[in-house]
Amino acid sequence: MPKKYIDARGWKYQVMSGIGSVPAFKARYQKPEKQGDVGWKGLSAVPWRPSREEAQADLDRLAKEKGWQEWNG
Repeated sequence: MPKKYIDARGWKYQVMSGIGSVPAFKARYQKPEKQGDVGWKGLSAVPWRPSREEAQADLDRLAKEKGWQEWNG
């Protein structure tokens, strides 16, 4: 199961797919005042990737560098 993260501000992070026919995945974030599927934005610190696994590796690396906690939301 893919890991999700949350930072000290309450921002949530997870990998999501892009829109379109070409497979593309990227880490995205959501501010705490948003809930559900609303308000997810692409994380500019990481590129679009052709596979979910590559995008997850980017997110895992960034989470480790930033000290984010795993989130089970």
